Amino acid sequence: MKHITTPGNMHLADAFNKNDLDALLKHENAACISIYIPTHRGGKESLQNQIRFKNTMEKIKPIVPGIDLGPAMALLENGNAAFWQYQKDGFALFMSPELTRAFRLSMDTPEVAVVADQFHLKPVLPLVAYDTTFFILALSQNECRLYQCTRQHCDEITPENLPDSLSQALRFDLQEKQLQFHTASQTSQTPGRKAAVFHGQGGADDEDKDRILRYFQAINKALTTFLGPRSDLLILAGVDYLHALYRTANTYPYLVKEGITGNPENMSAQDLQKAAWKIAAPHTRKDLNQALNTYHDLKGSGKTANDLAHILEQAPTGQVKHLIVARDVDQWGQFSWDDGPVFHSEKQAQDQDLLNVAACHALRNGASVFPVPLKEMPDDSPVAAVFY
Repeated sequence: MKHITTPGNMHLADAFNKNDLDALLKHENAACISIYIPTHRGGKESLQNQIRFKNTMEKIKPIVPGIDLGPAMALLENGNAAFWQYQKDGFALFMSPELTRAFRLSMDTPEVAVVADQFHLKPVLPLVAYDTTFFILALSQNECRLYQCTRQHCDEITPENLPDSLSQALRFDLQEKQLQFHTASQTSQTPGRKAAVFHGQGGADDEDKDRILRYFQAINKALTTFLGPRSDLLILAGVDYLHALYRTANTYPYLVKEGITGNPENMSAQDLQKAAWKIAAPHTRKDLNQALNTYHDLKGSGKTANDLAHILEQAPTGQVKHLIVARDVDQWGQFSWDDGPVFHSEKQAQDQDLLNVAACHALRNGASVFPVPLKEMPDDSPVAAVFY
């Protein structure tokens, strides 16, 4: 993961992964500060990034008197406009007496600030729960590019023997007419001898198709050698007719039926990744779908619950196997072992999202946690659990 030193010597990461999640889950301190803001990727709109962060810091100052906010405030000093100009879709900052970590996020985030005895991690859980590696094969007659991607990264790679163009693969120009050796019986000065005749073969479209097919066969050979026993998705990008032709050459079993249509020579790696993620994302839901099926199958058996108070009691004990939680709503309140949960309809100064509390306790104790939109939650509840 790429790390960048920011003003105030804060380390900024370009992605959020499971190692980051595990590190933040370990911190339980009365002064855990979590700040999220949506951001813009350059242009005039990026001027709002620093303003939004400043407004959020103004709201949080009264809640944390005596806590050193120096690293965060350094981001607001004059001369840091460039830092705020080059953001992604969201920005997250986590601070405690022991650590300060910041992340540029490849997903929209809510605008929220929470001070609690643990970090507010629910907004970034989708980046871990549904992360997957996939490959993009960007095809044209002039170029062949392969990208290894996740939702947050996209890196061009060059496997051994992967041709970078049709002409390199076939060693002759695509427009050159192929001469075919044609043997025909003709009357000649040597009776019984067949004369060799070279002529331009007809059907240029068929010739081009054959050349492209051989080009794709060379690509497929290099790819199957490189990918080997992997089961990562492969997504094609190219104009329509190349999609169909490549599939006749393909032998990699995880080539996705859907593809990116258009000339990839005109698309940046970021554009390709964004389009490919829309195709790959539904394939990351297999474990979620299994958890949902298990929840429905076990309803009424005592092995499921959708009552947040009950789940809050069970999550720290290691009894939760799967937790499904609404990612786009919050249940503000406070929780203690002695008093149990106290729910508030509106966020108060020392409140935390109790859905986040349940998710963090479940994760610390080995549960699988799946954040989903509220509309996808079973039983119209913002939380659902499957117990061991």
